[in-house]
Amino acid sequence: MRRRAIITTVVALLLALGIAVEGWAEKAKVEAPVVGGAIVAVNVEVVATTGYRASKLLGSDVYNDQSQKIGKLDDFIVGSEAEVSVAVVSVGGFLGMGSRLVAVPATLVESNDQGQVVLPGATEEMLKALPAFQYAK
Repeated sequence: MRRRAIITTVVALLLALGIAVEGWAEKAKVEAPVVGGAIVAVNVEVVATTGYRASKLLGSDVYNDQSQKIGKLDDFIVGSEAEVSVAVVSVGGFLGMGSRLVAVPATLVESNDQGQVVLPGATEEMLKALPAFQYAK
């Protein structure tokens, strides 16, 4: 008897979850804005699947355009306008000891065909010469 009650509860929960997800998906649809009589729309599936996940980039080695390792991507800083404004790079040190953080404009960070994080024209010495980055308290 108890087993039947558990199965009934699980089935009801799954059905409710399915209805909730379907309702959420319908709410997520956005009406296409009209500009000058033309419908302007964005394919959300395409936008959501292009680019790189931050969780996959953080901790990645940073290279220059000569394929020299110059640091490690430590963090991103998101500005008040919800844009990534700064990339925080760990530079120097050995096996994580003695390294320090520096900030570079996120607009300078690129990726190459292999998916590596690249700072074109940068060298490890240039990054070491930047002021140390400190998080706001």
